[in-house]
Amino acid sequence: MKVLYLTDSLSDLDGVGRYAIRLISALEERKSGLEVEILLARKHRPNSAQIPKHWKVSVALPPDYFFYMAPSRFWPSLALGVARAWAPARRADLVHAIKDYPHNLLALLAAKAAGRPCVATAHGTYSVQPLLDPRHAKLSRWTYRRLASVISVSRYTARRLDEELRAGELAGDRLHVIPNSVDAAHYLGARSVGTQPWHGKRYTLAMGELKERKGHHVSIEAFARVAQRHPELHHFLIGKHSDADYKRELDALIARYGMTERVHLVGNVTEDEKIDMLQRAAAFVHTPVTSKDGGFEGFGIVYLEAAACGVPCIGTRESGAEDAVADGENGLLAEPNVDAVERALERLISEPELAARMGSAGRAHAERSSWRDNAERVLAIYEKALR
Repeated sequence: MKVLYLTDSLSDLDGVGRYAIRLISALEERKSGLEVEILLARKHRPNSAQIPKHWKVSVALPPDYFFYMAPSRFWPSLALGVARAWAPARRADLVHAIKDYPHNLLALLAAKAAGRPCVATAHGTYSVQPLLDPRHAKLSRWTYRRLASVISVSRYTARRLDEELRAGELAGDRLHVIPNSVDAAHYLGARSVGTQPWHGKRYTLAMGELKERKGHHVSIEAFARVAQRHPELHHFLIGKHSDADYKRELDALIARYGMTERVHLVGNVTEDEKIDMLQRAAAFVHTPVTSKDGGFEGFGIVYLEAAACGVPCIGTRESGAEDAVADGENGLLAEPNVDAVERALERLISEPELAARMGSAGRAHAERSSWRDNAERVLAIYEKALR
């Protein structure tokens, strides 16, 4: 079987990149003789060191901000992308769009021109937002009607799709919920990272690009309130500083609570540094919200990564965290507001036995999670599309 994948990332620094690397690797292990070709968007982040040397990877797609391009750039970029993807699609048996709209539109057009089926993964915001956008709604609906199958990474994302799509645009037998997974063994063992600012501190940890839908304003304010009762506690946030206005909002919030020495926005870190930070954290706090532009968190592989390190998690309802965090078992789910997150965080910080129990349950949950199982279900979708 030959599969052409289209993605905007093969980086360890974002969820789509980690999903692409883990899934394709698991598919290769599960399917003997699988031949992989990957078309990548114009690179904006470094590729992972875990990418196998034999993968055929070429930069041929519009960048990740394709959705926001003015029409004068969007249409030529779409046409050029389809032209570049057509020949690789002809070499393949099937096309898989790992990136949401409009990259999945590009993938579908190239696949149709090559006479190949096309499946797509729905991750979250850009699975649903195009359906609500006056400019893109018609094309995104056209895309969903013609995809062979759609793989949703969470029940929440599938539910949002079902709410926005009209009957017949994505029939039930074409929508499959296959939650993200984690390779738990990857997060075992100490990492050699030298002396770091988080060493020797008791801290909570958050991960995610600095943008509104990640909900850092909620987790930071909740931490600041809890930290007033726990003077030894610090908070570290890993994530690219991509939105200058939002960064200023967070800085002002931190200053207002007098937490400039205890809240640390560290930007991106290496994979080993990330794992070291997870292994040492008292709690993982990722509190996504629905942003003003309708954006939401579709799943959050970060919860599984924290669980694999034995760290209890706090997530928020009305997001993909509902699929990643088993409330009361490996963590706590809170309503997406500061008061609710504060109460959840206070419980984990004040009740070390509860935190330890949830951390152990999280590690067991992560060990049961398997990209191999994920790959088996994806392969079944491929085989159905090819039939």
